[in-house]
Amino acid sequence: MLNFKYKLFGRSKGRKRNKNILLNNLNKFDFNIKKDLNNKSFNILDIGSGNGENAIYLSKLYPNSRIITCEIFEDGNINLINQINKLHINNIRLFKGNALQLLDGLKEDMIFNQVWILFPDPWPKKRHHKRRLINHTFLNYIHNFLKDSGRIMIATDSSSYMQLIFNLIYEFKHKYEWENQNYQIWNYDFLDLAETKFYKKALNSNRKSTFFSLKKI
Repeated sequence: MLNFKYKLFGRSKGRKRNKNILLNNLNKFDFNIKKDLNNKSFNILDIGSGNGENAIYLSKLYPNSRIITCEIFEDGNINLINQINKLHINNIRLFKGNALQLLDGLKEDMIFNQVWILFPDPWPKKRHHKRRLINHTFLNYIHNFLKDSGRIMIATDSSSYMQLIFNLIYEFKHKYEWENQNYQIWNYDFLDLAETKFYKKALNSNRKSTFFSLKKI
């Protein structure tokens, strides 16, 4: 087990265990660092996978890929495992922890073709902005793990988080190319993407969701 050095904000255990899943299946799809990643595969990292809607979507879109999800919340992982079992999916593996913990356990090498971060916690209060995943340090760090022309896909419905991402895109224009620079292809509503729990929540609250596709230069 890797040493966990990142502070956890919030609750990781579910309020109740999903009775549809057998207890011995909880660890059946755990990520194995020695078996589940190699540079020759098409590798996808899904950070903050929630209930797994995007991982399921990606598994169908890229059936020959290897998809690694990162989610600290037990209920989400149980929901994803239920769907994996139901749909007989074999290309998803779960890392039940912080994404930075996963990356710290990997050799800094070009290994991921895509990194997806859909609706990360916006931490809306200004005093909590330092807790946001996407920042200067993260974009520098994740660059080391992207293959040539690898992509980071980000979505948010937070206006302040969106502004931060715009600023970071400008700051990192020497490292990332912003591929979808017009409203029709950054408006999540117009795109064929996974309808996650948080996307639906934003939609029901009349909040616009913005999608960013950044390609490694």
